[in-house]
Amino acid sequence: MADSIALRCQNVCKWFGSAAVLLDVNVDVRAGEFLCIVGPSGCGKTTLLRMMDGLLAPDYGTVTLDDVPVTSPKPSISMVFQDFGLFPWKTVYNNVAFPLTLRHTPRAEVDSRVRSAIQLVGLAGSESKYPKQLSGGMRQRVGLARALAAKPEVMLMDEPFASVDAQVREMLQEELLRIWSDVKQTVVFITHSIDEAITLADRIVVMGQRPGRVVSTVDVEIERPRTVSSVRRHPSYAPLRDSIWSMLTSAAL
Repeated sequence: MADSIALRCQNVCKWFGSAAVLLDVNVDVRAGEFLCIVGPSGCGKTTLLRMMDGLLAPDYGTVTLDDVPVTSPKPSISMVFQDFGLFPWKTVYNNVAFPLTLRHTPRAEVDSRVRSAIQLVGLAGSESKYPKQLSGGMRQRVGLARALAAKPEVMLMDEPFASVDAQVREMLQEELLRIWSDVKQTVVFITHSIDEAITLADRIVVMGQRPGRVVSTVDVEIERPRTVSSVRRHPSYAPLRDSIWSMLTSAAL
């Protein structure tokens, strides 16, 4: 694992009106790592992710990518949303291609990158389908393919599997583990699920209730490659889950 810092949130604070959402949040995301953020609803996880993407500005503190302030969305950072964010009138191919066409990427390069991303997420053969023809899991794969096609330095994922059922969620977790092992991008992944965080992450940032603060950052010392079942069987799994649960419940008091 590289020790260099790709994305850094330093002393970040955010208010909405008179309500503090985040106070003095410090998070370092190492280049090439998979970082998960867990915490209770309303603790500011999504707000923090939007500041990492440049969609929101901190009221105090800084967010930097490779030591350069993030002040607006940029091609080197891609976001995968919980609600898929697909255009219903566009095919799978054109949904995945959309960010590239906005950047006026040459057509041959668009085609190569889009087809490669669709293949990577297991949707080859579905290029001409529309979102309404796809299952929830398939739609989420399209959202993932769109982010991958952009070849970002950092991928931000805001509870991307929360809207699918438990079985599909575990399948998508395993697909993401496989894809990440191939591309080794820097990933920041928000989830409410301790199990999901342990399955996916190299490190887990635990946040407390609003106003959100970092309670602890925990290393997940479970070897890769991983599967959902191998993680559950690992001797470190239960103690780690209990520890994170204890942190979350203590922070709620």
